[in-house]
Amino acid sequence: MPEHESVRSTAEAIGRITCIKTGEEIGLLYRWDNGETQAAMYNGGLAASPTFEDQATRPDLGANRG
Repeated sequence: MPEHESVRSTAEAIGRITCIKTGEEIGLLYRWDNGETQAAMYNGGLAASPTFEDQATRPDLGANRG
């Protein structure tokens, strides 16, 4: 089977996704080691996208912006 050039293996959380109406955190934005980005939206408190076992569940992304 041919290998894909865009194979991704690790991701780093680079931002939080918040609801513009409530300000509630609804997901995280990840950057893969190949440069692609992917949103992981929460679904009832659980990530709805692939899990990232090597990553912290609540990465330190700096102070809350207001």
